[in-house]
Amino acid sequence: ATKIPPHVAREMRRHIQPAAKKVAGGSGGSGSSSSSSGKNTMRTLAGLVVFTGATASIPYWALKWIRPLNARDEALTHAQIRRGAFNNSGSRDAGKDPMWDFKTGSRIQDQSYVELFAKDDPNQMDHGDKFVHQAKQQQRR
Repeated sequence: ATKIPPHVAREMRRHIQPAAKKVAGGSGGSGSSSSSSGKNTMRTLAGLVVFTGATASIPYWALKWIRPLNARDEALTHAQIRRGAFNNSGSRDAGKDPMWDFKTGSRIQDQSYVELFAKDDPNQMDHGDKFVHQAKQQQRR
């Protein structure tokens, strides 16, 4: 076994002794260390709650400050045109959809919109099971 150098032993004792003193004085002490520990825990908890609330509200306040780009009536700036309402999805010629109601978040259903669905025959499908079956048969030939 090797002997521990005195400077290492002194450093080890310096780190170990405070823990030993707390254990020895913990049963007969006045309890002030546990009370300050409880205060620190409550302060930490309160700080975490405030921090979480503040960070969770950032998107809300950002939308209040900037406003959604797709709900604006005024012209977009050059940077907004380049980026679009969302990154990499903008186009200079697309513009605002006149058939979308931004207040309700739904499409305005006029007569031509309803006719699109009236023309469809739900029993006639281009890409159903029959299509897959025919495609597999053609591959086997």
